[in-house]
Amino acid sequence: MRVLATEQLEHWQGEFGDAYTQRNTIDWQARLPAWQHMLDGLALEHVVEIGCNRGHNLRALAETGKIGGNIIGIEPNQSAIEMARRTSPAYSVLHGNAFQLPFVDGYADLVFTVGVLIHIAPPDLPRALSEMYRVSRRYLLCAEYFAEDETVVEYRGHSNLLWKRDFRQAYLDQFPTLNVVKEGYWGEEYGFDRVTWWLFEK
Repeated sequence: MRVLATEQLEHWQGEFGDAYTQRNTIDWQARLPAWQHMLDGLALEHVVEIGCNRGHNLRALAETGKIGGNIIGIEPNQSAIEMARRTSPAYSVLHGNAFQLPFVDGYADLVFTVGVLIHIAPPDLPRALSEMYRVSRRYLLCAEYFAEDETVVEYRGHSNLLWKRDFRQAYLDQFPTLNVVKEGYWGEEYGFDRVTWWLFEK
């Protein structure tokens, strides 16, 4: 399969991504209540996070005790992978990206992103959504910056690394049979950076 190399991926795999990883220190325990509430009532065995960085969400998910099987992170930045792997044995982290996921169709009960789709250029977004949809057996979770209209945001001196938009509608436009079963907002009180989230069911 042809590897999709994008300008954005090159940044996250290189020194720009290394610097982000170094400053991205979060109290993962602050996220526990948010994840416990979001997971309430869901029966999950295998869970995959795309763009897990240092593994803050993975560790919180493991601590909820609500995941019955494997918790796996996919990450393009090697320094982040190494940090995440040292943090806890409760999950696995693999090198990869949203465009080519190393799983069979329907592998995971839940596939999710937190603050990752915002860094994918609009022309490339459909391919990333398609891969996550392919790997998900049942649920997709999207937690991202929201805007009614697609909006470019300057990010650390770059004008091609962050886009806000209505990600809920992006998923539904591409996959009309999805149902939104839960939605909400995670702010700084939960250790997140003002993200709106939607849980979709296939």
